Amino acid sequence: MLDLTQITSLLDAIIFPMIGSIALMYAKLCRGAAARRAEKQFFAILVVLTVVTLRTVITCHEIWIVHTMSLGALIVCSLLIPGQNETPEQDPTVAV
Repeated sequence: MLDLTQITSLLDAIIFPMIGSIALMYAKLCRGAAARRAEKQFFAILVVLTVVTLRTVITCHEIWIVHTMSLGALIVCSLLIPGQNETPEQDPTVAV
């Protein structure tokens, strides 16, 4: 039987990477003003995940490798996954 600390540790290992990956996919799939807002939200979540990762590394928690790998994967995937291409006809904020 799992106790409360093991359950929170398990949720900590699953929830934070899942939230980050959902925010990344939302930021990459949106267009226009929604894409800019989604990118700001993704960067805010990335900062929070960085702080959480630092906390787990500093406290030598046994889940530190999961947090470090998920943070690295989010950073690399944010650079590798292409965003939605927009032409000037689609986005009225782009100056021609």
